Amino acid sequence: MKRKLLSLIAVMAASAAVFTGCLDSGKSSSAGTTAPEETTASEPFTNDEGEELSESMELMYVKFRDVPALESGPVIKISDTTAKPGEIAEVTVSLTGADNQWNMCGIHITYPDVLECQLSNAEELYALYEPGDAVRNNAGFVAMDWEDNLAPEMVREHNKSLFFTTMFMDTKGHDGDIATFYFKVPDDAQPGTVYKLSYYYMDSDMFRDEQSDMSFEKYAFEHLQDGSITIR
Repeated sequence: MKRKLLSLIAVMAASAAVFTGCLDSGKSSSAGTTAPEETTASEPFTNDEGEELSESMELMYVKFRDVPALESGPVIKISDTTAKPGEIAEVTVSLTGADNQWNMCGIHITYPDVLECQLSNAEELYALYEPGDAVRNNAGFVAMDWEDNLAPEMVREHNKSLFFTTMFMDTKGHDGDIATFYFKVPDDAQPGTVYKLSYYYMDSDMFRDEQSDMSFEKYAFEHLQDGSITIR
C-alpha cells in the first residue's frame, strides 16, 4: 500500500507540473492540448445570468452547456482576507455541498502577478500550503505555482496561477477548508487596494465524484466563488 501511495503521489506531481505549464515545453498544456488562445469575438461571452466570462471560463461554460444541471451541488470558495503592506496573506479555499461525495479535484486559482506565492520548494515550484479538514485522509495532495509559459489571458490580465490537485482512495472528501495558501503582498501596497483571486479553467481541471458525474462537476465549476486580499 505504501509503495502504491508513493507512486500515486509521484504521478500527481508530474501531472501538476504539466497542468501548470512548469515543464519546459514552451506551451501551457494538459494531456497534449495547448492552452486556449485569445479570442477575437466582438462582444464578451456571457452565461445564462448575463455575467461576463473570461476566455478560459467561456471554454468551461461551453463544455458543460449540454450537461444536465443539478439544483444543488458543490460550491468552491476562495476566502476574502486582509493584510498589511509587505505581510503574508493567508488565503483559504473551502467547499460546501459535497460532504462525503467527492474523491478527486484539480483546480487553477489566479492571482495578480504583484503577489508572491509562497513556496515550499522554489526549484520545483511546489506551493506552501496547510491542508484543511475537507481533505483529511487524502491519498495525495500536490500544489504548484504556475509562473512560466503563461496563457495569453493571464499575461494580458497580469495574473499568475496556483494549481492544486488531490484525490482519495478508500475514503471521500468532505465539506470544509480544502487548503490554505500564502501570498506576500507588495511592500508598497496602498491601503484599500483589493487584489482579486479567481480561477483559470483548463480542460484537464476536474471536481469528481466516484461516478464521474458530469452534472456534479458542472455544478462545481459553474458556481465557483472568487475571493480577495484587501490591504488594510
